Amino acid sequence: MEKPSRKERERKRRREYIIDAAEDVISKEGFDNATMDEIAQKAEVAKGTLYLHFKSKAMVYLAVCERGSSKLNAELAKVITENITGLKMIERLGHTYLKFVLAHPHYFQAFNYYEGLMNDQSTYSSELVTRCRENAQEAMRYIVRALQIGMQDQSIVDRYKPEELGAIIWGASKGIINMAFLNQKGVDHGPMKEAEFELESLIENFIQLISAALLKSK
Repeated sequence: MEKPSRKERERKRRREYIIDAAEDVISKEGFDNATMDEIAQKAEVAKGTLYLHFKSKAMVYLAVCERGSSKLNAELAKVITENITGLKMIERLGHTYLKFVLAHPHYFQAFNYYEGLMNDQSTYSSELVTRCRENAQEAMRYIVRALQIGMQDQSIVDRYKPEELGAIIWGASKGIINMAFLNQKGVDHGPMKEAEFELESLIENFIQLISAALLKSK
C-alpha cells in the first residue's frame, strides 16, 4: 500500500483537529446555536479552510457522529470477545452504551441527528452518511451476535428471532435515553411531564427488565 503523502497526512490532521473543535463548540453551545465561524475560530483555521473540509455544519456534525459511533463500536466489540454468557453480554453491552452516552452526550445527539437525515435525499448518499450507517449496522450486529450466543448457550429464550429482538432492544434503548435527556433538560414531553428520575437509574432498570425478559427458564 502506497504511503500517504505529507500533504495528505497534514490534511487528515487538520480535519481531525476541526472535528475536535466542533465537538467542543457543539458540546457547549448545542448544534442549533453553534456556528461555522465559532468552529473555525476554535480550530484556528480560516473559514474558507473549514469549508474545504466540510461544506456545511450538517457535514461537520455527521463527522462527529461518525467518530462517536466508531468509538462506541470499539467499546462494544470488546464485550463480544469476553468469555461470558450471551445474557451477560447483553447486560454488558447495555452498561457500555449507558456509560458512553453519559460521558459523551453530544455523540448521542449526533446519532439522533444522523437518523433524522434518513429521508433527506440531498445528504443520504454522502460518504459520511454511509459511514454512519455502516457503524450503526455494526453496532446492531454486536447485539444480534450476543443474542445468538445466548440462545446457543441457553441463557436467552430462543423462541424469537435474534434480529427482531435486537431491533426491539435498539429502538427501546434509544427511546428511553431520549426521554431521560429531555427530562433532564426540563422539556415538557407529554405523559412524562410529572415524572422524576435520573438517566442512569432509568437505563439500569431498563437493562434489568430486558435481562429478565430474555432469561431462559431452567
